[in-house]
Amino acid sequence: MKSLILDLKTYKSICFYPSCGTDLSDIDYFCSGRLPIEERKKTTSAEKCDWETEEPDLYFHSDVNFYMEFEAGEDFDLSECGIHGKYEIISFEQLETLDKPNRINNNFPYSGQCFKYSLKVWGKEKPVTLIFCLCENEYTVSQIFLANKIDISYVWSKNWNGGRTYGPWLAKAAKLIGVKFFYTDWLCLPGFRGEPSNDIVYEKYPELKVKNNSLLERTDNHWIEEGAHGWVDEFKVR
Repeated sequence: MKSLILDLKTYKSICFYPSCGTDLSDIDYFCSGRLPIEERKKTTSAEKCDWETEEPDLYFHSDVNFYMEFEAGEDFDLSECGIHGKYEIISFEQLETLDKPNRINNNFPYSGQCFKYSLKVWGKEKPVTLIFCLCENEYTVSQIFLANKIDISYVWSKNWNGGRTYGPWLAKAAKLIGVKFFYTDWLCLPGFRGEPSNDIVYEKYPELKVKNNSLLERTDNHWIEEGAHGWVDEFKVR
């Protein structure tokens, strides 16, 4: 993991997307200039906007599945993953494999594999980087970000419906990894759905249980992304 950590520390602003599947809507949103989904569908040119914080230069995605989709490398079709503007894959490489990263889920032969892309999106001159790792979200936060003091500017979470764990643990622990803005639907918000249990998270990753929960304050930036469970909104982390 050492080379991965050294690489991550070269980026100024990181957006983390847990349980992403093949969705790239976070890249689509930020690279378009923060256009809501309906506006992104109408144009392919990036809009200029005033940033309150830095635009991400790295998008870090994690999921326990979807090995076959990402091993395709430069054959990966971004248009099928939610990119509405212009796009180009500049480079692709497979990084070192993380050793048995899953503590909650099973470890399979493909578990721990990581892929890195350099992308030009929405006609912007400066490329962005996407790193996709086949591992648990909890491992990513605990052993990659938290253990190595890597701050995350943004979290983007969409349709995290839960397998064995659920999104509210990440919302509560957001300040641990320096999150400034949290983009999510109601599935990650603490207190909703009767707060499904994340006991197994805290059993396997006790460092992720915090005494003083992070607070999510909803901003006026609504209806950013439409998903099967509703709209993704913007929240400031307090």
